[in-house]
Amino acid sequence: MTSHVSASHLSASRRPASSSARPHTPRRSGRRRPLALAAALLFTLVMGANAATATATSTTSGAVDGHRAVTGSGSPTESALPQLKRLIERQADAWNRGDGTAFANTYAEDAEFITFDGTHLRGRPEMARNFQLYFDHYTKGTRLVFTKVPVTLRHPTPRTAVMITTGCIANPGEPECRPDSHSIQTYVASYGKRGWELVSFQNTRVQGLLPPPRA
Repeated sequence: MTSHVSASHLSASRRPASSSARPHTPRRSGRRRPLALAAALLFTLVMGANAATATATSTTSGAVDGHRAVTGSGSPTESALPQLKRLIERQADAWNRGDGTAFANTYAEDAEFITFDGTHLRGRPEMARNFQLYFDHYTKGTRLVFTKVPVTLRHPTPRTAVMITTGCIANPGEPECRPDSHSIQTYVASYGKRGWELVSFQNTRVQGLLPPPRA
């Protein structure tokens, strides 16, 4: 009996010893908790950095796309030449029909027009009145002929165009420009809600007063 009790006692004494190891588990957990918090904090920081990087990339991409909307595919600069050519064609058609209002409508409402003799017309209404006067009394039956469109086309800004053309006013019965009737024109256009609009025009008769430059 004594030895049995002693064995039980020893067995019982071992159990607390075995269970006494369990209190150490929270201590290990306690030692791991700062590491777990640090890992969680590091994960949060990494995810935050990734999110910030993604946002920055998205913003940068938006800026690039915004830039392309102006200078890339489908941009105003790419549509400038076709639209400006159509405006020139409308001008020639209106001139040849003697329609001052239709001719003026190819320009912006507040456009400025300087003729070859230095007359300065301001605004579409004034242009319409004066051109109808020209058509009815001075240039009746003439044709507006463009010989080169464009000579040059430049874009100081994505929404601004400067185009140089050449042409003449052909008298009735003349199939083409006379040597002494050639002029050079400078158009300034801007891009707005209505697309490309002509805002300024300067016409200069080619006189050839100076000798050509030496090669």
